[in-house]
Amino acid sequence: MAQLFKRNDAIVAPFFKNGVTLQFFTITFTGADLTAKLGADNAGFVAGTYTAEQAKSPVAKAIENIHARVSIEILGTPRYASSDTTLVIGVAAIGGDYPADNYDGITGTETMATYLTALVKDGGTYQGFAMSGAAVAANVRGVAL
Repeated sequence: MAQLFKRNDAIVAPFFKNGVTLQFFTITFTGADLTAKLGADNAGFVAGTYTAEQAKSPVAKAIENIHARVSIEILGTPRYASSDTTLVIGVAAIGGDYPADNYDGITGTETMATYLTALVKDGGTYQGFAMSGAAVAANVRGVAL
């Protein structure tokens, strides 16, 4: 029986995904339990509590803002603990972790986590959560890999 061997295959856990390095980030939504706010609040929109934009999930909006700039490959499960909701994501980082660079195109350099934080803090409020209370850190819930 014929067999196919992948002679150059190597797994480097936990960062490997078909040849692309994964860089992990944790999004923290401070002071709120958002685990039940993962979809749009259509009832709040219909009742006039929210505009169509404000009815969006704050978690989904953060993911949307980040995904506009990097490729999100892994989404963890939102977890509520110690009065904060956290969400771990893994983004494709071809060639290794993103270095500090001028990602925002304004002045100076910033880390990718700082840049992603700026994207998440879009000035909006979604389902009552102000995105100014969100931050992104380059790790998995405080544990550097």
